[in-house]
Amino acid sequence: MSHTHDDGHDHGHPHGHSHSHPHSEATPRGGSVVVDIGGDVGALVVYVDDDLAGTEIPIEWEHDPAKDVHTGVWPRRVGAGSITAAVYPALQQGRYRIPAIKDREASVVEVAGGAVLEVDARTRQSVLV
Repeated sequence: MSHTHDDGHDHGHPHGHSHSHPHSEATPRGGSVVVDIGGDVGALVVYVDDDLAGTEIPIEWEHDPAKDVHTGVWPRRVGAGSITAAVYPALQQGRYRIPAIKDREASVVEVAGGAVLEVDARTRQSVLV
């Protein structure tokens, strides 16, 4: 199975199988993201301030904190506008630690299999979709 992420880095995922992450000049930064959820795999979207675009946000899986789970932060199209977000398209269900982002303290969130959890780091709100 192969996925293309917007960060262009090769890295493992905590959900039990490996992926290749090819990078090409055709891979748009902040382009569309396809979430790969179902069973015990969910997704996480973290909305952040626009000035964080182009950075990365690493998160830690409580089951194995040594695993490096990270993604790029990019503006994403939403309707006629855009919002800046980090999208983790396929995460093993469980608890994840989101680091301190600007003036927001670090937090722990619960990712459920088959669902997308949205966390707004600008307003400190979480919504399970």
